[in-house]
Amino acid sequence: MDIKKWIVAARLRTLPLSLSAVLAGCFLGMSDSHFSPVMMSLILFLIVVTAVLLQVLSNFANDYGDAVSGVDGDNRIGPRRAIQSGDMTMSEMKKGIVAVAIASVISGFLSLILAFGSDYTSMAVFMILGALSVVAAITYTVGLVYGYKGLGDISVFIFFGLVSVMGSCFMLAGTVTPESMMWGAAAGFMATLVLNVNNLRDYESDMVNGKRSLVVMMGMRGGRIYHAWLLFCSVLSATGAVSFHFSDKSSAGYLVLISMIPVIAASIYCINPAHSGKMLDPMLKKTSLGAAVANIVCGAAMALC
Repeated sequence: MDIKKWIVAARLRTLPLSLSAVLAGCFLGMSDSHFSPVMMSLILFLIVVTAVLLQVLSNFANDYGDAVSGVDGDNRIGPRRAIQSGDMTMSEMKKGIVAVAIASVISGFLSLILAFGSDYTSMAVFMILGALSVVAAITYTVGLVYGYKGLGDISVFIFFGLVSVMGSCFMLAGTVTPESMMWGAAAGFMATLVLNVNNLRDYESDMVNGKRSLVVMMGMRGGRIYHAWLLFCSVLSATGAVSFHFSDKSSAGYLVLISMIPVIAASIYCINPAHSGKMLDPMLKKTSLGAAVANIVCGAAMALC
């Protein structure tokens, strides 16, 4: 088996954004956790493994779905996909999707057993959330293809924001804190910003290939206004989380807000009407990494202070 092509298809560059939100929630939960350091580390490890597998599952399904629908045409601006480039067949990708889905279910279930033990109510709730996460990852571009119908944004906000932060916090602390709720919203808005950069960049090709993202529905002007709104909501949510946690006006709170400057700068660039198409491609990486840094700084600062 050619491991290299699977690593390329996994698109590991997408992991920082999804992992950082989960880690932010873990950091927030660790300070109130009743677990021993060893057990807490084991649960944290399984949470991270599950998050990685779900992101890879989403990437595999996205590669497969875009190839089936024809969205990955020659006019695609972003990096070439595994099936599009001919490095992998559809049959191989389908097997990869099944294998990663099974692995994510196993690691997720193990983390729930360790986190909740005999708390069957919490376990049942998280099993449902886990199942929805797997379904959402696959059907974004396969089956329901809700990602082509303008519904990808709400899914990203929920699973890359609220569920990632609040869920991981609850698994370690046994409760959902106000900070985790507010930063979950901030993380969700930042993740949606990343998706919207992609949709702004791909506006022309999506129009041609029939992918109805929100930007296609709203037009470039509406997409830029929406981008500005997402940025405002992310900063507002982050400010709320910081204000609540650092009520003593600790300088660590200002550090969290300062860490959002890269996201703000990249977003302002994207909002500029003079920037479109390939010009926005570098902003995808900058927005994603900026959001990842903000998530990590927030989680670490609130855990330590």
